Amino acid sequence: MNIKLSIAEEQFLNEVLKELKQYHISSKDRKNIKQQLLEHIQESREHGQDSINELGDTTTFVRDFLEINGVDLHSEIKQIRKSNNRAGALFVIGFFTLIVTYLISQLILSMFLTESFNPLNTNSLFNYNIFYQISDNSWWNSLLMIISVSISLLVSMLAMFYIRKKIK
Repeated sequence: MNIKLSIAEEQFLNEVLKELKQYHISSKDRKNIKQQLLEHIQESREHGQDSINELGDTTTFVRDFLEINGVDLHSEIKQIRKSNNRAGALFVIGFFTLIVTYLISQLILSMFLTESFNPLNTNSLFNYNIFYQISDNSWWNSLLMIISVSISLLVSMLAMFYIRKKIK
């Protein structure tokens, strides 16, 4: 349905769709509501009535829609607040996993691919640091750091994905 909306009608439609999205109403249901609103607007125009005036304000419209479809507004608000808290906790877990995985990866790489822990290594100029210097060759050190960062990013993303899926 292609009808030209006035600014007020378009604003009303956008606000309703935005509020419904906040309550995690599916995109299919939002498309149906949009279609129904457009039909209502067109019918109101055909009868010479003000469509926005008949619909009321957006908050009342959304609340009525949620009540008709059996969505409990209070539980949805609690769920949205919980999901916001979960996102922060998920970020902290992901960051912690990233750091720990990087350190473990650097330690394993320095044990097996460098001479850092070799007791026969007598290079007194080499200053070992697990964060950025596990080898005395700079190109090899850079390559090992890139490998460690890549592994830690992959592991932290998988951990966050697994935890997020388990929470839902």
